[in-house]
Amino acid sequence: MLNGPLLELASLGEEQWGLFTTRQAAVERGVTPLQLKRLTDHGHLIRIQHGVYRVAGAPDSPHDAIRSAWLALEPARTAGDRLGDPVPLGVVSHRSAAVLQQLGDLDADIHQFTVGKPRRSRSSEVTFIVAALTPTEWHRVDGLPVTRPLRTVTDLAAADTDGGHLASVVRDTIMTGDTTSAELAEALRPYAHNYGAHPGDGAEVVRTFIHTAGVPASAVELAQADELDGGREIEFSPEMIAVIRQSVREVLSSSGFDKVLRDAVAASLPPELLSQQLAAMVEPIATAIQPALSLVTSDEAFASNEVQIALQGLHDAVVSPTQD
Repeated sequence: MLNGPLLELASLGEEQWGLFTTRQAAVERGVTPLQLKRLTDHGHLIRIQHGVYRVAGAPDSPHDAIRSAWLALEPARTAGDRLGDPVPLGVVSHRSAAVLQQLGDLDADIHQFTVGKPRRSRSSEVTFIVAALTPTEWHRVDGLPVTRPLRTVTDLAAADTDGGHLASVVRDTIMTGDTTSAELAEALRPYAHNYGAHPGDGAEVVRTFIHTAGVPASAVELAQADELDGGREIEFSPEMIAVIRQSVREVLSSSGFDKVLRDAVAASLPPELLSQQLAAMVEPIATAIQPALSLVTSDEAFASNEVQIALQGLHDAVVSPTQD
């Protein structure tokens, strides 16, 4: 008697992490609240919160709570339908967005959603922030609409998030490749004075945050583990090398070396002279970044090699467009 409704609900939940709402069950599958109760009593369904269920046997997740909270915001519509909107109702934002995107080390005990109009929540675990979002300021993360890293940083700065936590969010945001240091600097300009920088100097904030946050803890742990392994020569993991190279690129950008190189190319210097200039830049840059890399390596030769790689990549990026 209950097999038919259960199969219908399992089908409904397939595209929603195994979850569905009471309203969806009725509208999409014709399953009544009484049938839901019976299925729950028989252990076929698990009640996640008021009006939201998970099919027993569907894999659970640490994100089930925020997923169910999001489904409950517009319970009659399916997730797929809502995600087709230019800006879905209730975009995960602020601390919740940082956690879902693994940016920094913030806690998110309260589920935060950005909405276009004032709205009240019946749950003490949900809070709404009223703000306008454009279609380019959100993307899907594990099936949920989430503010992109740049917008997440901006929202956290506007909410007066402390500098120590925001620094790690900014560092990880740069590592995603979803935005640039220049875009972050521009976004942080209105809040620069709140973080000890000159008013309007977002670039200073970004530089300070990168210096404060250093490299991700995972990379430091990998380095320490290698150094403790019998004193053998360290073999850097791809993750650690990516972190180090990103640090080098940030130093090149924030120190203005990229502008120097662009000016040299614009001046049409002979390739031989340009190569000489690049070679001359390696040692001072390696010296400049060594303190930043000290958390993961004291190998000066390795640092110099990474600077050479970064400079060559920067050179190729600048020169290639001029040759097209």
